[in-house]
Amino acid sequence: MTWSQWFVTPAITSLFFLLGVLTLYWFLTNQIIRFLKKRGRHADTVKIRTNVGVVYMVLLNLGVQLAVNGTTNSWVFINFQIFAIVFVSYFLQLNVRLWELVVAVLMFMGLNGTFTYLLSWLYAIVLVGLFYVMNIVRKHRHHSWVDYLDYTVASLVGSTLLWGIVGRRLSLSTPLVLWELLFSFFILSIMYVYVDSLMSGAATLAQLTYTTNYDELTKVKNYFSFKNDFSELFQRSKITAQPLTLMLFDIDHFKRVNDTYGHLTGDYVLSHTAALISMQLQEIDPHLHLYRTGGEEFTILFNNYTTDQAKVHVQAIADSVREAEFQHNGNNIHVSISVGVTQLQTADEGQLDVYRRADQSLYFSKRNGRDQVTFG
Repeated sequence: MTWSQWFVTPAITSLFFLLGVLTLYWFLTNQIIRFLKKRGRHADTVKIRTNVGVVYMVLLNLGVQLAVNGTTNSWVFINFQIFAIVFVSYFLQLNVRLWELVVAVLMFMGLNGTFTYLLSWLYAIVLVGLFYVMNIVRKHRHHSWVDYLDYTVASLVGSTLLWGIVGRRLSLSTPLVLWELLFSFFILSIMYVYVDSLMSGAATLAQLTYTTNYDELTKVKNYFSFKNDFSELFQRSKITAQPLTLMLFDIDHFKRVNDTYGHLTGDYVLSHTAALISMQLQEIDPHLHLYRTGGEEFTILFNNYTTDQAKVHVQAIADSVREAEFQHNGNNIHVSISVGVTQLQTADEGQLDVYRRADQSLYFSKRNGRDQVTFG
């Protein structure tokens, strides 16, 4: 294969082109998600994949349309338009207002100079209709084979109407239209299998990631996640000299709660305390996370906060727990926390130095009456 000699049939070339389009899309979105996570920013995977997918498909459609615009082969990328519409509506489930879709279609008609053709308007109406039909089909998924059948019937009916209109307007031969329709069915089927497997794999990975990094009872991050985040933030703080404050705390007399009211009440206290503090952290700073690092022990990493900057938030958290109402099985339970706080210091050689200092401050709070905050 060289630039001047290409011995692969157009159908196979087109198939690999479309698979390459999907693979590049998946690569780009994964890189963006990884980039945001590395910088400690929240990455809404669904939103990123949707927004990037829309921009990506619009730019690709504009590019391929400009490549053939004004030529006798202006119809050759019709299957790519169908491919893009189905991908955005069915797999990305993009919710687009009708007027937005109409504006996009009119832009393409303007680009092609087809405003004066009645069949072009009919084509545009069918294309818009295909978008909404595939969107509805996606929202009513049941069984895998039934889903595939619904997908195939809906996309094939849309493809047949679109190719029928194009064939009529451009006087294409019936065998050519039938071949293109068959190829449309082929690439849409391949896309279903390929994209569905990618998304299923991503969903499985997301579930495994959640299970690995989050505590099942309290739904906050667990000790494994804390170790990874603490290691990353510690190294970054040593390099950039940005402050890092560690807040370590225990629920006071938690064993007494279990012994007096039972373990179900103990679980309630843990989950309710975690939920209360998590909501408070979101109001303070959405980038802050609560970690359950032991039975009744929790930790917060105040990244880019000095102890002085974190002090007011630490005290507010302790106060909110003390003042909150804990009621379970008709019992009113008083809950408070003992807290140890410290900041990364220049002399700290490892994470253990910081953690040990916070732990010592925590035990000072516990030895001296509990329900208090100690800075070390």
